[in-house]
Amino acid sequence: MNNLLDYDINELTKIIENLGEPKYRAKQLNNAILNGKNYGQNTVLPQSLLEKLQTLGFDMQSVKIYKVFKSKDKTIKFLYKLNDDNIIEGVLMSHVYGRTLCISTQVGCKMNCSFCASGLNFVRNLTAGEILGQIVAVNAYLKGSVSNREITNLVLMGSGEPLDNFDNVVKFLRLVTSEDGFNFSVRNITLSTCGIPSKIEKLADIGLSINLAISLHAPNDEIRRSIMPVAKSFSIESVIEAANYYHTITNRMIYIEYTLIDGVNSSIQNAQELAYLLRNLDCRVNLISLNEVKERGLKGVTDNKTNSFLRELLKNGISATVRRSLGDDIDGACGQLRNKEINGEIDSTMPSSDNELIKADIDTLHNTKKSINRPKSSHTRSYNNNLNSRSKNNRNSGNKFNEKSSFERNQRNGLNKKSSDYQSNNYDKNSRYSRTSNNNSYNKNSYKDDFGKNSRTSKNTRTNAYQRQDYNNKNSRGKKRF
Repeated sequence: MNNLLDYDINELTKIIENLGEPKYRAKQLNNAILNGKNYGQNTVLPQSLLEKLQTLGFDMQSVKIYKVFKSKDKTIKFLYKLNDDNIIEGVLMSHVYGRTLCISTQVGCKMNCSFCASGLNFVRNLTAGEILGQIVAVNAYLKGSVSNREITNLVLMGSGEPLDNFDNVVKFLRLVTSEDGFNFSVRNITLSTCGIPSKIEKLADIGLSINLAISLHAPNDEIRRSIMPVAKSFSIESVIEAANYYHTITNRMIYIEYTLIDGVNSSIQNAQELAYLLRNLDCRVNLISLNEVKERGLKGVTDNKTNSFLRELLKNGISATVRRSLGDDIDGACGQLRNKEINGEIDSTMPSSDNELIKADIDTLHNTKKSINRPKSSHTRSYNNNLNSRSKNNRNSGNKFNEKSSFERNQRNGLNKKSSDYQSNNYDKNSRYSRTSNNNSYNKNSYKDDFGKNSRTSKNTRTNAYQRQDYNNKNSRGKKRF
């Protein structure tokens, strides 16, 4: 059957027109399939149109949630069933800033990395609609809609190598970022690849500028080829060159994924070698604890070894962090749960869609979004408390005008003569870059030192901020404020 999720709004419009229906039905159909509706469910579409689509073999749902597993850390693992009965998987992770859905791009994976379960059973590529269908299914499960989605971030880090399914993945990216679709920002999408240099450069040139994560996992070709067969075709230097090209074109920091494997790639010497390899790349290293796969026979490292590796990278000037491991108790790593399902090894004690999760905890999960707001910092609370205390004291004093408060307010605004930044000896009205006072000094030469080479705020933005402040204060001089 033809999956309607494979079509963008223009393609759906052509289908609707060929059926003799008005154009506006295309948008209604698009909203229905993105909201997870299927034949037989209530939509605004006329039954006659639905019957035509069904007769022509169009499918409204190609990905259905088959089983659901909940971790102790609130991570949710999904097994999806496709129309051909193949099984794929995904993971939903909740953070303080929102929800991230990890999605698959293939049924299995060809790359066959020695530490990953995905490469054990490759079957086929997913279509763009099947990749999108995972988002549709989970968003509907969370009681979201296309106009009010419950998923904030996407990571293409599930089963499969996204760049090995390049055309379908690119079409998916265009669909999911479309204003007629879920309208995800490219800043909230991360694609993880084992590193195919030509495809990385091709991805840079399509103009989407999503975040790129490279599964490096080794500091040199010898180690990388022993654990990642794809490295036999591409040298590690060519992968780093492609990453540099991607950064140059998109201005995106590159994320380096590095799984620590005991006795393979986790020594201090390995950390030093990795730091040297990445010395000229604008990147951040994510150190990952190995999710052990019994078929692979590899072991992870201790926390002490992880911290030692991290410290060595930081000491050598490489930005790095240890990724928090989620979903260990539900086989959250790529391919693990799918392989257990295929082999009939699913633990009946794991919470699944057949028992407690579906029946008891959906409302709790749905309300998680309400608690996402960050708590106020201690500085903000202290400031507000001081402000409330001052207001209370002013009211208790019975005075309409508090001289001390007025003086403090004027001093903050630069209105008191003794604290003014604009006295004739200190202020050069023709200077665009300099402002000197008793406490501050900004100038053109010290700009880089103040804000750093990698500051996200441009020099023009900083300069304009000073000009606006100077202008406002200059016009306020001599005026009384009460």
